[in-house]
Amino acid sequence: MRPEDARARGLREGDIVRVWNDLGEVRLPLRLTDTIHPGGVCSLKGAWFRTSDNGQTVSALAPAHHADLAGGACYNDARVEVAARRA
Repeated sequence: MRPEDARARGLREGDIVRVWNDLGEVRLPLRLTDTIHPGGVCSLKGAWFRTSDNGQTVSALAPAHHADLAGGACYNDARVEVAARRA
């Protein structure tokens, strides 16, 4: 997440954050960078179950259905919200 987006949410580097949408939720440590576009977030490949304290990965935020052509993924992005983890 960009530093200015984190500040607007009262978040800091290293905070455990909730990343969620209507499909699911994952909790991850926050890393700040200027290399992502404003308003965007990114989770690198390799965020495994042990990375999140609720046992979910970012796959929980993407639709589970497959495209009718070759059965591949049928999404380009996942719209999410980010906030401090609830106690």
